[in-house]
Amino acid sequence: MRPDLPLLALLATNLLVFGKDTASRLYLGKLHDELVEASFELLIDGRLEGTGFLVDKDGHAATVWHAAGREGKLEIRSRALGRLDVVRVGHDRSHDLTLLKLPCRDEPYPFLPIAKQGVGPGQPIYLLGTPIFRHRVFITGHVARRGTTFEYFNGNFVEGIHVTAITPGGCSGGPWVNRQGQVVGMQAASMTLNAGHQGIATMIPAKSIREILEKKADILAPSLDMAVEELWGQEVKYISKVPKGKKGLVVRQLKKEGTAAKAGVKEWDFVTNVDGRNIDETDTFIRHLRRKKLGDHLKMEVMNRDGSDKRQVRIKLVPLR
Repeated sequence: MRPDLPLLALLATNLLVFGKDTASRLYLGKLHDELVEASFELLIDGRLEGTGFLVDKDGHAATVWHAAGREGKLEIRSRALGRLDVVRVGHDRSHDLTLLKLPCRDEPYPFLPIAKQGVGPGQPIYLLGTPIFRHRVFITGHVARRGTTFEYFNGNFVEGIHVTAITPGGCSGGPWVNRQGQVVGMQAASMTLNAGHQGIATMIPAKSIREILEKKADILAPSLDMAVEELWGQEVKYISKVPKGKKGLVVRQLKKEGTAAKAGVKEWDFVTNVDGRNIDETDTFIRHLRRKKLGDHLKMEVMNRDGSDKRQVRIKLVPLR
């Protein structure tokens, strides 16, 4: 009898797919175990506040500043290491990043290598976190943009990469890795609206983790003690008062007695010029600011939203602490 060739071909295809699926599940299971070995839960005064992970064999570890920067006794807890006291080595608020140090020991610590290459849109990546006091949860996501952007939270702009993923509270500080188990970022924040997760998370880029590991000290970015927002994100009643054709940014979160306020900037001012440039996107503004050095000055032309009280201000840059 002549075999049914289409049926055999379909059977062979199904077996191939089944084999690949089995191999993928086994591979991801191994990746999960590697993350568990090198990650930990962050405790402050005994309360679980986030996640973290080891980045070298000597016991240096990364986590988020918005947790580790709080007052209180700092400890880590993990299945592999037990419960240990840790100390802060340095922080970088522009990346919501804190470097920790575990106790010295003769045996090398398990750690996750930091990727040397960046990630691109659509790439699958994997997170180990502690969502809402649940232990060792493995989350899948996909890189959602090319390059970095800036999100405002915890009082300043943080540079990060958007990820398509649901990341509940407690995952902050967890490692995002590629399929090779290399760290491509650190979980920092989630995009929310009315307290509801919008399916987009922000991870800190690997290059920033590598930088603080190399310096083992505080990294102080320049700050204006203020934030800006884009015009098209404002209420219509604000937009309608801005002179037609004017481009710029809106001053928000101005710190009282901060360096910008002392220079004459006011909340809700409209910024029409920055060091001779017309800038109307937040990312462009923050990148320009972060290229400057502490003690430098930034010149802005600002006015009231209706175009009145136009003035030039010169702001001295101060450390973002």
